[in-house]
Amino acid sequence: MSSSKINKDKPKYAQNLEGMHCMGNHWTVCCPNRHLQYDRYQTTKEVIQVYYKGGIYRVFVCTKKCSRDLRNLAKNNPEQFKKLFIKMVKPNGDLILKHRDTGKVAQIAQKVDSYEEKSGSNKTKKQKGGFMKMFTHSRRRKHKKGCGHTMKHKKL
Repeated sequence: MSSSKINKDKPKYAQNLEGMHCMGNHWTVCCPNRHLQYDRYQTTKEVIQVYYKGGIYRVFVCTKKCSRDLRNLAKNNPEQFKKLFIKMVKPNGDLILKHRDTGKVAQIAQKVDSYEEKSGSNKTKKQKGGFMKMFTHSRRRKHKKGCGHTMKHKKL
């Protein structure tokens, strides 16, 4: 096959396997992790939340294996995650993710929330105070008229 024919079949802009541009649907249609097929990116099918350096980001991925890889890499080795996937950070906190093989922009991960890592984050429900909330919950009890022990129905 000649090089001119290969260049003719190759998409001009980054596209996924379905033929959509990666910038389609607000930069959420191309997976930044999987290898290319026919010079095209994998199509995203599910959404995950990635915890990276105090922020929670929404990332679209193609498979469960990709989601595991991205989450583990961001959590356990943030410097490697930055080197492989992050091109730059927008002023509003969103991450511009590049593809791990090509280095071109594949997706924009929106910042959903932030979190703080604390050493005592593995507390049980009782230690957090959630256990006592069940007993101290005040609910309104219905009393019969004239029962005598509520102010509203107290006989004068």
